[in-house]
Amino acid sequence: MSESLSVFSAIVAAIFLEAMPFLAMGALLSAVIEVFVPAEHLIRRIPKSRGAGIALGVTAGMVLPTCECGVVPVVRRLIRKGVPPHVAVAYMLSAPIINPVVLASTWFAFRGSPKMLVGRMLVAGGVAAVMALIAGRMGEILLPSSGDNEEDRVDQGPGHAHDPATGCCHSETGPMGIGGKLLEVLRHGAHEFIDMGRFLILGAVAAGLFKTFLPQAVLSAFTSSPVLQIVGMMILAVLLSVCSEADAFVAASFPSFSAASQLAFVTIGPMIDLKLIGMYAATFQRRFFVVLMLGPALLVFGSSVLFTSASSNSRA
Repeated sequence: MSESLSVFSAIVAAIFLEAMPFLAMGALLSAVIEVFVPAEHLIRRIPKSRGAGIALGVTAGMVLPTCECGVVPVVRRLIRKGVPPHVAVAYMLSAPIINPVVLASTWFAFRGSPKMLVGRMLVAGGVAAVMALIAGRMGEILLPSSGDNEEDRVDQGPGHAHDPATGCCHSETGPMGIGGKLLEVLRHGAHEFIDMGRFLILGAVAAGLFKTFLPQAVLSAFTSSPVLQIVGMMILAVLLSVCSEADAFVAASFPSFSAASQLAFVTIGPMIDLKLIGMYAATFQRRFFVVLMLGPALLVFGSSVLFTSASSNSRA
């Protein structure tokens, strides 16, 4: 038993220490964007073409990286400010995956594998684009709210307010200076690091438990079939709810599972997990909520199966 605990501790520590620098970078970068880059700058530049708008939404995560933990309320407010749903949904599903920090963590977690890096980008971008097209055809997708004004201003203490959509931090008596904004960056970065860090710890602990204590027969039942591997890793991603800056390290800690199933893990997790399901239900109308639950799951599963076939053909 003591040997198993030692192995468990080593696995948890390794996953956490590998992922922590990327988690810190993501928290700091998100805080900088939140404080210094108002969302209105993007709103003014949204193209009228639906295809171009979706492309903008998918690629916006490269310059406005946002963790899945915080992207839903931002997207809700963007839609209420006039951003078309197809642009907002494309950004919501792709930004937590297609951003520099997450791509760097994916590269390092999979030891510089271009197949995993490009595969993650293509699957995430494709799923986001398809779901954005659906959203654009559904019209109104948000739940009605009677408290827009109240929810737009989040109380941060006496004399201070913050607009989560614009990232504009200000005092009640006037705009903040550069020193105040830098303090806001540190405050937001620390808060986001702590908030996301708990999910990383839970994910690392769960991965350690699975790898150390799960009976080999259970793992064998999934590893015996490529399709079951994909399904198993997708379910695991939803249950673990690991943040996108760190999920690649958790996926890579399951070497007995195929690359396709690991790709499914790192793609579906930032789109559907336990923490996101509640946020989606509180934000979107029921019909779009159902689509948002089923669409990405089916698309990621299908893409991962194709990835398996392509990998088999390349080896042949």
